[in-house]
Amino acid sequence: MRVHRVWLFFFLLLTVAAFFFYRTHQASLTYDFAEAFDGNDYRMAYDYFLGQAKNYEVPPPFHQRIVVPFVASWFGRGIIKDFQVVNLMFSILAIWIIFLLWRRLGIEFKWMMFGFIWLLFHWSGIIRLNAFDPITVDVPLYLFQALLLFFLFKRKFNALLWLVPLATAQKESFIGYMVVLMAYAWWHNKKADDGYFNLKPIAFATFLGIVTKLAIGYFFPAAAAGRGPLIMIAYQAKQLLDQPFELIRWLAAISMAFGPLLWITTRNYIKTTSWDVKRNLLVLFSGLSLAYALLAGGDMTRIAYLGFPFVMTWIVFESQRAELKNFYLIALLSLPLMMLQQAIPDPAFQWDLWQQWYPEFASSEIVLLILGYVISSSLILMYAAKRKVG
Repeated sequence: MRVHRVWLFFFLLLTVAAFFFYRTHQASLTYDFAEAFDGNDYRMAYDYFLGQAKNYEVPPPFHQRIVVPFVASWFGRGIIKDFQVVNLMFSILAIWIIFLLWRRLGIEFKWMMFGFIWLLFHWSGIIRLNAFDPITVDVPLYLFQALLLFFLFKRKFNALLWLVPLATAQKESFIGYMVVLMAYAWWHNKKADDGYFNLKPIAFATFLGIVTKLAIGYFFPAAAAGRGPLIMIAYQAKQLLDQPFELIRWLAAISMAFGPLLWITTRNYIKTTSWDVKRNLLVLFSGLSLAYALLAGGDMTRIAYLGFPFVMTWIVFESQRAELKNFYLIALLSLPLMMLQQAIPDPAFQWDLWQQWYPEFASSEIVLLILGYVISSSLILMYAAKRKVG
């Protein structure tokens, strides 16, 4: 039985309440004293669109991400407030589409509640992290990824023709999902011979995404030379060879982002085999999202969490399918990873403390503690499930 539509209004109200609560109780970082943060680069794009900068002098890859700075510049109330308005708008839209997506997939209310609580109150989620770091372009990604799944599952492939260029102008990593989709769609149609995917709009939408990226690079060129995405991936891969502990940091980061359910879901997925388009797409997109966290940049936890519409949809879909027991124990053991008890520290004044929140930057002891806790929690839940079955 599908969750009633009236619950959409509850989740939207909860989103707005969480946004204004953390806007009040979570101080934003001091950008002027934290020059390494991306917000300082997006501020350059915002100033240009606002008319306060004569030339577009934004370093790569931030120069390509024009949607949010452009929209934020419409309001002219000050950069923090303008980005907060955009973040709130896209947060509401993202919750709306994720609700419709999960309802279409038949996700039960308890798993829907778990997913939205995780999204709205996790420290790296759509509300809290962007209250701390409001000058960001990340929030629309939740909406665009959810729309991608929604259109694919409804087989509205022509909608990709406008979604992909828009999402690419927001963040160029969206092209990677389209390449994976195109490869899988071709393979599925060949293997299943059911014509599930319409390859022409998928291929053309991917082409439009690439053209959008090139056009933005032409009209809004980078202020300096930088690494392309493939070079960045190669560089990150080399770093892994030189510093293999980075792999442990990545495991801890994705564990922090999605908790013990990530590992339980992975185990259950491996144990069960079935040919299902939805299932296959979710695991492919989730895998790419987690791979981005390893290879696409240094801030692994944030990048991993940005794959929420794919990863958490996969998690709740598989959890319901596997009829996981001990729901309240799962929620209880996941709770510490949300860091509800304190605000995110300002790295401009508490750099060492701020680093300890992030497995990719924390001391090796903290990294092993996080990973050990999540693995132990996963084993406890697996053992409890076996006892309950027995």
